[in-house]
Amino acid sequence: MATQKELVAVVADQMGIPIETVTVIDRYLAEAGLRTRAARGRGNTPMTYQDAANLIIATAWEANPKDAVSLVEAFASLPAYRVKENVSVAGDALGPTFGDALAAAIEAVPRHKREFSLDDDKPEHMSFTVKMYREWLGESAEIHLVKDQRSHTFQYERPFERRKGTDKIVRDLRRTAEFSQITLGYVGEAIAEGFSK
Repeated sequence: MATQKELVAVVADQMGIPIETVTVIDRYLAEAGLRTRAARGRGNTPMTYQDAANLIIATAWEANPKDAVSLVEAFASLPAYRVKENVSVAGDALGPTFGDALAAAIEAVPRHKREFSLDDDKPEHMSFTVKMYREWLGESAEIHLVKDQRSHTFQYERPFERRKGTDKIVRDLRRTAEFSQITLGYVGEAIAEGFSK
């Protein structure tokens, strides 16, 4: 399992953010109870997949580190809304919330490393693409999984937030943060195996 410092280092590398900034973000998350608290003394506290998911959410927007806690609280708690391809309501799409689903995806990539490494045209090929959106109506996210040559897009949002304020002026600005199984794989392997051997 990765230590806190190892997790910070791999997330900083994968998200392209200075390690000093990610260290500050990590500290804010720990103080808010959104990251496993490190044990005192010489022992290293292993980080969890949920810790990794929260740190990725907090760093995806290149926002001020002081906004890390509010970003994680907003995105990680997004409930599963539906599976886009079959318009079903997905009460448990990879996880009941976006944070849980992202943690599950981070854990899944190292376990299925061979399938995620295959070319797109191979029947066993798997891939993840994660998109997080910020718009004037609120946050939403989706995790696109290709498995067994079928696409599954798990959507996470608060459905009623999309309708609130419909009498207001319509704005079309939408910001997107996107990453794939490459980021999830590097971070997932760090959690699964750690760096110290």
